Amino acid sequence: MPIQRPADARPVAAHVFRGFNGLIGHEVVSWRPGFVEMRLAVRPELCNANGLLHGGVLMTLLDSASGFACTFNDTATARRLSVTLAFTTQFIKAARDGDTLTILGAWRPSASQSTFAAETEIYDQKGDLIATGTGTFRYLKGERSDGMLTFIEQKAAD
Repeated sequence: MPIQRPADARPVAAHVFRGFNGLIGHEVVSWRPGFVEMRLAVRPELCNANGLLHGGVLMTLLDSASGFACTFNDTATARRLSVTLAFTTQFIKAARDGDTLTILGAWRPSASQSTFAAETEIYDQKGDLIATGTGTFRYLKGERSDGMLTFIEQKAAD
């Protein structure tokens, strides 16, 4: 079943990614506990020799969305450390330079206190499914120093 954007997902101000994620150039669009929506404008330097978005970029997006959906506290003011234990990716359709991708990540129930599961999906600007991923992750002790999201307050409709 496709991941649905929850009605209470809130818009997020620009988040600065660190390390390798900072090179990809994706952005967080909205967040709520257990869900994240991200976006990426595909650029030529992210494509492979065939002119298609590199599979490693797609896997990075899926993994990143999993972490964002599952590691922030309820107010998004602190982020737990985590690592990926296992991740399965399905490539469905190619993405190309100029495409705008939407990445959805969602927490899935787990009986464990030390691990969590997540599902992710990537869609292009036409709404076509590009890739999916499911993963198992382990929480680590501590929090990230860059672990905070800032919400954008929406203006009330007139």
